[in-house]
This record gives sequence, structure tokens and C-alpha cells, in this order.
Amino acid sequence: MPKLDDNPVPNIMSLGWNDLVLLKRKLSSSLRNTTQNIINIDTNKLPRINQQIYEEKTALNGLITKSKRNQMDIKAANAELLALSEKISQSKNFLGIMQNRLPRETEDSLLHIVKVNESLIHEGKYLSTREKDLILSIIRDATMKIEAIKAFRTIRAQLQQLESHSELTTNSLLMLNNESQSLQQEISRCKKRIQTLFDSKHQIVAERSSCLSEYNDTSLQLEKLNAQMDLAADQRRRQRQEQIRPVHDMNISTAKELARKKLQSGAKLSLEELRLLYDENDF
Repeated sequence: MPKLDDNPVPNIMSLGWNDLVLLKRKLSSSLRNTTQNIINIDTNKLPRINQQIYEEKTALNGLITKSKRNQMDIKAANAELLALSEKISQSKNFLGIMQNRLPRETEDSLLHIVKVNESLIHEGKYLSTREKDLILSIIRDATMKIEAIKAFRTIRAQLQQLESHSELTTNSLLMLNNESQSLQQEISRCKKRIQTLFDSKHQIVAERSSCLSEYNDTSLQLEKLNAQMDLAADQRRRQRQEQIRPVHDMNISTAKELARKKLQSGAKLSLEELRLLYDENDF
């Protein structure tokens, strides 16, 4: 018996009817399995991988958008920190200059001097215009010193606020930089996942192409097999018909011989027996 190998089409001419039937069952089963694989790819594998790719791309777009905002925040924080640094530098320079120019007197003592001398002016307790001008000069000098002390104190308070603000901005910038690094790492991981999914999709598409090729090959094999089985069926039918005729002829000859012997013995013959004996055409 010929062997039913994996590629039986070239050998079907040498197969018997039973082998042809077995081969058809095998090819039909293979075709069903291949069809089921294609359906599974189209309805399950490809939609699932496409959905996963869509979800990862959506996540990636979200991360990129967040990263862009983060970079804008970093840029703004750097600009703010630079502006604060310039203001701090200016304030320190001003305080450094003013430090050596501050009066030795305290603000309270200067306020007292202003108050006393203004009282002299208001009460007219001066002997001459020259003395009045001297008192007014003392008031102006003390007032300028007071303003210098106030300005120094104000700038120093502003410097403290600027330094505090700068520290907060520096800490915020550090957090933003850490967030940026974390976002870039997550973006990198997301891109790798997407690439892995695309690689899997390419494999699924290749698998589908292979299944389609296998489906076409098996369909062609079945088509050739069916044609061969049709030929074999016709041949089997002719063989059966050829076998029936000799048997039928042999039965007629036997009946004629029995009828002849019956006639010779003087027995009565039936109409059918008479026809067998005297019909020239036999049939």
C-alpha cells in the first residue's frame, strides 16, 4: 500500500480507493484546522494585539504630553531661579555698600533727635535765623539717617524673602528634574513595549500569511483529489458493470443446458425454457 505522506498530491494516481478516502478525510481535517486558525487570528489574535498597541500608544502620548509640560515647568523654574539669583545678588551688593554707610546712632536715638528739634522749631525756641537753620539741618541729617536705616532693613527683609523663595524654587526644580527623569524612563519602557507588540503583530501577520498559503495548497490538493476520486469512481462503476455481464451470461448458458436435458428426458418445458432453447438471440 502506498504511504500517505504530508504532501500526497503527486502520489494520488497510485493510491487505491480506500487510501483516497483516507487522504480526503485527512486533507478535509487539515483544511478545517487551517480555517479555524485563520478565523482565530482574524477575530482574536489581531484585534487583541491591535488593542494592546492602541492602549500603549495612548499611554505613550499621555506620557509625552506630561513630559512636555514638565519641560515647560523646568524652563519656567530655571528662568525664575535666574531672576531670583540676580535680585539676590543686587540686594547683597546694596547691603554691602550700605553696611559701611549706616549711622552709628540707633534709629530710636535719631527719632528722638528729630522729635526734640522739631519741637524747638514748632515752639520757636531759637534765637536767630542762623540757629533755626542749624536746627533744621540737624533734623534733615537725622531724617536721612533714619531713611537709610529703614531702607537697609527693608532690603534685608526682601533679601530674606528672595532667598526663601529661591530655596523653594530650587527644591521645586529638583523635583521637576526627578519627575523628568522618571518620565523619560517610563517613555523608554513604553516604547519598548510597543516595539515588542509590533514584533508580535508581525509574527501573527506572518502566521496568517502562512495559514492562507497552507489553505490554498490544501484546497488545491483537495480539488485534485476529488478529480482523481471521480475518475476512480467511474472506473469502479465500469468494473462492476463488466463483472455483472459475464455472470449473467453464465447463468443463461446453465439454464439452457438444464432445459435441453429436461427436453431430452421428455419432461414438460416452461415457456421461458422453450424461449431459451429456441430464441436465436438468447436475449
